[in-house]
Amino acid sequence: MTLAPHPSPPVSIPERRPRSLAAAAAVGISLLSLAACGPRVAPTGPGPEPGGPEASAARGPAGAAPGRSAVAPMREVLVGEMCPRGAAGRPAVKPLFVRGLRWSEAGEDVRLPIERRSARQFSVLAWDGRRAGLFSVAGLAELDDDTAVAAGAYAGDSPCARASDPDEGGAGSGDDPACVEAMSHCGVAVAVLEPSGPGASPFDEEPEPTEVWSAGAAGACVIDGKLLVDIDADGTAEAFPVADLVNPVRAPAEEVLATNLDGAACRPSFSIHHAVPPGDPRHWRGLDILGVIDLDGDGRRELIAAYHYATRRTWAVYSARGTAARLDLVGEAEPWTTR
Repeated sequence: MTLAPHPSPPVSIPERRPRSLAAAAAVGISLLSLAACGPRVAPTGPGPEPGGPEASAARGPAGAAPGRSAVAPMREVLVGEMCPRGAAGRPAVKPLFVRGLRWSEAGEDVRLPIERRSARQFSVLAWDGRRAGLFSVAGLAELDDDTAVAAGAYAGDSPCARASDPDEGGAGSGDDPACVEAMSHCGVAVAVLEPSGPGASPFDEEPEPTEVWSAGAAGACVIDGKLLVDIDADGTAEAFPVADLVNPVRAPAEEVLATNLDGAACRPSFSIHHAVPPGDPRHWRGLDILGVIDLDGDGRRELIAAYHYATRRTWAVYSARGTAARLDLVGEAEPWTTR
């Protein structure tokens, strides 16, 4: 997809090569009509680490050739941003990335699972790694600005609400201010795609929530300019120069290579506000890590990052497909434009 130029000093920005897949013919489904302006733009806590022969097989052969294509994943997912007031004051999910045979952010590819009803339910992730709630998909809707979204109903808390404290009778301690500043009560939404056609679940049957994080939700932290994250769930963190996630024109870098850990250690968290700090507010307002999670079940965790500019934001997904020592940019898309 073609994105608006990244705000930056006067530097020429090369055209991104397309990552689109040819979309299959959409299954007919009644579109919902919503009148709205599209607004802009973390799971119950981490589960057990992947292990055993299944997890080892999922990681694939060591030294597999990296590239834009990858072997078929253990699961197919659709990733988007859920905003409680996203569409005419109603909750909606803007689909951003789909993982099938490979990652894609092309408009026709991210719409197709909603049209086919293979994306029927999104887990909305809280800032601290819990599942904040569930979004049930009613269908695809076109907003006034031609933005395609998943319309439906949301049941749960604000993704920015802190976890309930048992010592306080189950009451939460308010909203996380870092999350509110970064996400305005919107949240990362993940749907595990169901098969369509023969064998698909009945249209009116609500699917069971999928614990997408049970095979590898984790965290990251920043210390001495290094982003520490255990990509392959082997108990040892990889270290990446966090500034390398941003290229010279402040766009997402195509790849980030690991550096020496050198004994660095810090306490990881699912999301990090200003992992790369802001600069001139007229151009660059910082980078956030929105989540560290094995989305496709291949045994390596993905990073979801948000790049903040003066007038827009963009999300990027990084995946370690060939080795845990290299993060590849596998998708970049614009979330809600206002929130």
